[in-house]
Amino acid sequence: MGEAVISIARSHKEFLADPTLIREVESAIENGPSPADWAVASVLNRWIEIFKALEDEFFRQRYVDLVDLKARVLRHIMAMDAPEKPSADAPAVLVAQELTPTETADLDRSSILGFTTEFGGATSHTAIIAKSLSLPAVCGIGAALDVIPAGATVIIDGEAGLVIVEPDQATLSHYRVRKQRLARRTALLRRQAVLPAETLDGWPVGVFANIEFPFEVKEAVASGADGIGLYRTEFLYSAEGGMPDEETHLAAYREALGHLHGRTLTIRTFDFGADKFASELGMVAEPNPFLGCRSIRYCFARPELFRTQLRAIMRASAEGRISIMFPMISSITEMRRARTILGQVQDELRIANLPFDANVHVGSMVEIPSMAVAADLLAHEADFFSIGSNDLTQYTLAVDRTNERVANLFRPSNPGVTRLLAQVIREGVKAGIRVSICGEMAAERPYTLLLLGLGVRHFSVAPGAVPEVKRVVRSVTRHEAQAIAARALEFATPEEVDDYLIEETERLIPE
Repeated sequence: MGEAVISIARSHKEFLADPTLIREVESAIENGPSPADWAVASVLNRWIEIFKALEDEFFRQRYVDLVDLKARVLRHIMAMDAPEKPSADAPAVLVAQELTPTETADLDRSSILGFTTEFGGATSHTAIIAKSLSLPAVCGIGAALDVIPAGATVIIDGEAGLVIVEPDQATLSHYRVRKQRLARRTALLRRQAVLPAETLDGWPVGVFANIEFPFEVKEAVASGADGIGLYRTEFLYSAEGGMPDEETHLAAYREALGHLHGRTLTIRTFDFGADKFASELGMVAEPNPFLGCRSIRYCFARPELFRTQLRAIMRASAEGRISIMFPMISSITEMRRARTILGQVQDELRIANLPFDANVHVGSMVEIPSMAVAADLLAHEADFFSIGSNDLTQYTLAVDRTNERVANLFRPSNPGVTRLLAQVIREGVKAGIRVSICGEMAAERPYTLLLLGLGVRHFSVAPGAVPEVKRVVRSVTRHEAQAIAARALEFATPEEVDDYLIEETERLIPE
């Protein structure tokens, strides 16, 4: 799995070289009741419990490495055969303690039917990448490895968030029928995807796609996307196994533009940190990485990486329609600083006589409450808004969306979140700038209806979700959506909001 595997192997080597660990194992072998396998298991089990009890979140999570290391060492000691790897001829469901976004992106989709993890959540970047790749996944279910034996028959229901182990014949038959119906429904939606996204009373809406890799553009276009609303460029790092240079950036952007045939490519600058590539990049461990030096802050700390990417984006802008957006902007100062650096890069290109589009649109992600509250001020600095509902929900509710222990609290329908969304959209519309939403809630039918009613006219979702979003738009009038959104804002709890939105969606847009 490329760089991710190298990182894991490096971690294992560090543990195995620890002199304290070596002494404890040697002592256990000399004084223990049985040979090396018992010694290794007993010592590492003790270390695993120690790491689990640590207060520091970063080091506490290292116990996962120790669990993996114990299994690998015991396999060698006991001369056990490694488990047979899945293949295209014998595909399988993957059960893991945790998958990083890098590892998920590297999965062989011809041999992996889906996966489930013990850690994470439905809106973690691992889950988002799985959705983008059309891989059924359920993240954060607890002790999966303890209850799902190797070789078991497993159903991964990504829609309902269910993992069913050793289903009976009736359940298997039910899911086979569901799979066939889903295939027929998907085929029907794909045929309808060429139709424009326009409400019943003629209100046009743009539906774009989120991608991680240039090759996904073909799928997005085939699904009826009006362009790319979010290109997560940090995955260029994963693909290259290192930090991409200017020419690598440029080649990727050219490839994406080539598949778009004149449609817009919206490129988000590097969004490293937190649960995305922090360990692979060797970023300094932080007590709370979601509140640390990530995203645009990391770009400011590493200006050479930022400028390299901006040069490539601007050079590509001479060859197609490109927009730029900066992530995790928390203040007007940051937005101005990012635009200043972009201006300097443009000056460098002028001096070098390299062509670029001087009128490229420059937008801001709105995913931190400080900017949602000050959206009227941000509208003077940005050509467009792109609301990142995943992080906006996380920061507004103080809920780590990768933590399965609080995943139930992550509710974009929380009135505090919906009212912030309404404010951002209102201020963007008032300023006459485009307001897009690229978070996961945009692809869920009840929330699509809500956002449409709040005034969103540009949605950006996983490629496979584009036809469904277009169908929702074509099924209602603008007036109906506005009335539903206004009513939804009156409820006091997320449960009330969700119940109401589901009821209205089923009434207006039956399956």
